Amino acid sequence: MSDSRPLTHCRIDLAALDHNMALLKELAGGRPLTPAIKANAYGHGAERIAARLVESGYTTLCVAHVAEAIALEEQGIRARFMILSPDLGDPAEEIVRRGYEPVVCTLEQLAALSRAAKSLKQTVRIHLKVDTGMGRVGFLMSEAEEAIRQALSLPGIEIAAVMSHFPRADEADKSYSRGQIARFDEVVRMARGLGVGQFHLANSAAIFDLPEAHYDLCRPGISIYGLKPSDQCLNPRTDELKPVLSWRTRITQLKEVPAGTGISYGHTFVTKRPSLIASVPVGYGDGLMRLLSNRMEFLVGGRRCPQIGRICMDQSLIDVTALRGKVELGDEAVLIGSQGDEEITADEMASTLGTINYEIVTQISARVPRIPE
Repeated sequence: MSDSRPLTHCRIDLAALDHNMALLKELAGGRPLTPAIKANAYGHGAERIAARLVESGYTTLCVAHVAEAIALEEQGIRARFMILSPDLGDPAEEIVRRGYEPVVCTLEQLAALSRAAKSLKQTVRIHLKVDTGMGRVGFLMSEAEEAIRQALSLPGIEIAAVMSHFPRADEADKSYSRGQIARFDEVVRMARGLGVGQFHLANSAAIFDLPEAHYDLCRPGISIYGLKPSDQCLNPRTDELKPVLSWRTRITQLKEVPAGTGISYGHTFVTKRPSLIASVPVGYGDGLMRLLSNRMEFLVGGRRCPQIGRICMDQSLIDVTALRGKVELGDEAVLIGSQGDEEITADEMASTLGTINYEIVTQISARVPRIPE
């Protein structure tokens, strides 16, 4: 079967990305969206995802670290970058010089940015983060007013917004999240009294389930890529999301083996019948977790076929006995995505591992090409 694409690759459906962004914008009531493209756009390929978002009119993109923003700039992405993860103040000069908008969680970080801004005779726009219940980074509620006052008094600092983050918005029970919104409202009232005018809180789950948390802008992440924040979201419109990524490979060897043949390292699978075994060039070096060994399926010829034996660094094995006479070298094998009437999702793979879809897609190795379609 002739195919110019690499044997193992991810296809990135940009039309699905456009669809998801339109859905999120509708749900956000037209408010500005600042899409999160950290961690290589959740494993989808940050450069191409960022380029499409900028082409579509999105002007601010969220990344985790300064290095992610610099890499995208060097690839020609022209956007405003919100830097989500706090630092020790070391990249303050780079942040100011490049016009990035850091999320600020400590007074030390704030002071370093002010010193850099004063030195460079520039102003840095910050997003001051208050911990209203995440229990991770951010100023405590009791520290929020003093932090805002300090930010307003320091030279070179402009507060673009005050923000917070949800830990439980993707749960069916929204009582904790609604309590968190009430706490954030206290911060909003106080900050408005000090002259701050912009606020944001909503992640993907809150965009769907908590319209009262939309404030002035929303920060979608996982939903951009057509993946549900969790299976507990209440809004049925999560079913309208379209997965952006599919993960595919091709069969490189077919081998008939007798019953009693041990398969792959450790012979954790032994054939019980004469079997036709397909080899595919994808393994844990590509992000296909070894813990999935003997616990997952591939799509081949439009049907589910079990993966057998231990997943290797660069190869995996599939029992395609049921397709004997119908399968050939070069045939496609799908890890995530659809083929015929069947589909395997990142959520299914995550459920097998007892994890979340975020981890599945972000773990796909950089050596697997992302090919836009």
